[in-house]
Parts: sequence; C-alpha cells; structure tokens
Amino acid sequence: MRLAATVVLVRAHQAGLEVLMLRRSPASPFMPGAFVFPGGAVDPEDYAAGPASGWNDSRIAREFRAQLPRELSVDQPPVSLRDAHALVHAAAREVREESAIAIDADTLALFSHWITPPTESRRYDTHFFVAPAPAGATALADRIETLDATWIAPLRALEAFAAGALQLVYPTIKHLERFAAFADVDALLAYARGKPIVTIMPNRKPDKGFVLPSELEGRW
Repeated sequence: MRLAATVVLVRAHQAGLEVLMLRRSPASPFMPGAFVFPGGAVDPEDYAAGPASGWNDSRIAREFRAQLPRELSVDQPPVSLRDAHALVHAAAREVREESAIAIDADTLALFSHWITPPTESRRYDTHFFVAPAPAGATALADRIETLDATWIAPLRALEAFAAGALQLVYPTIKHLERFAAFADVDALLAYARGKPIVTIMPNRKPDKGFVLPSELEGRW
C-alpha cells in the first residue's frame, strides 16, 4: 500500500468549468491508456520537504477529516501529520511534473479519500485534492507517464466515455459525476472545503461487479 495524491485542477469555462485530464501511457503498468487526473505516489523527497506552506496542524486536522463508512470495510488508519504534509507536497509536485503547471500548495483542498481494492496487485491509499488552475495556465504532458493533456468539461468527459471515445476508470468516473453538478469553480471549491469525506475502499474491482453502495452516493 502506497500513499498517493491526485489533483483535480479546475478552471472557468464559458459553459461552466473544465478539469485537466491526462492520458496515461499505454505502456504504464497501472491504468494504461486511461485518462486520469494528475497524481502519483508520495516520494521520499515529499517527506524531506517538511511542513507544507499554509498547512498548519489545525488546517491538517480540518482537511484530513475522512470518516470510515459502515457500508465498506477499511484496512488503513488515518494519516499522520507527517504523512499529510508529504501528501500536500506530492500533490503539487505531481501537477508540476505531469502537466508543467506550478500550483501553490495553499490552494489545494482535500476532496475525497479512495483506497485501491484488496484484490489489486498494486494498491494505493489515495487522497484526491481539488485546486484552481493558475490564470492563463496551459498543460503539457510529460510524454513519459502521460502522453496527452486536455481540458474538458466533466459532463463532456462522461459523454465521451459512454460513447467509447474516452477510457476512464471507476474512481475517475465517480469524481467526474460529482464535478458535473457544479456550474463554476468557486462553487466547487466552496463545497470541497466543507463537504463530508468518507473513505472509500471497494471490496472488489468494478469489472468484478463493484458499484458504490447507494447509501454512499453523494456522501463521500
């Protein structure tokens, strides 16, 4: 199990908002060819970076507030202060490395907490953040882990997936469904800062029949 950070970068668009998505390399051992949000595992350098700017102990306690659901079993304890700072550093670093966009760690807001099913050979304890894109920022895929970078409205991404034109994995689909409900960036960010966070650890892969329990829809 590796700690990981994923960032949903959002920007204003005439039709509402857009999110940044990257296509993973077909040679990747994890989610090859899928369109995902920037992110990856926490590295030693993220721990060495020390406290994250703008993240004091009270803010970490407020942001890392995931609850364990009755509906799904969870095998991971809450993160420590040290892990939380490393996750924030990892989030900003991954955005910079994978899309060539520099973001201020202080602008990140924790949105959700998903853990890879126990049936997977590669398991990640992933914290999803949301952050506004810097004004005028353009994305450039790193051409190593990711081959394409695109800004797309959440609903449009879901429509492309339904039409077979976009490869998505289950957690990405569920996040896009949540983001599609927001008309602008400010509304999404305000919601993220106060929403409940429920740890989601599927008990099996979606292709093996997993669907989010109905009681958790809209609650995580």
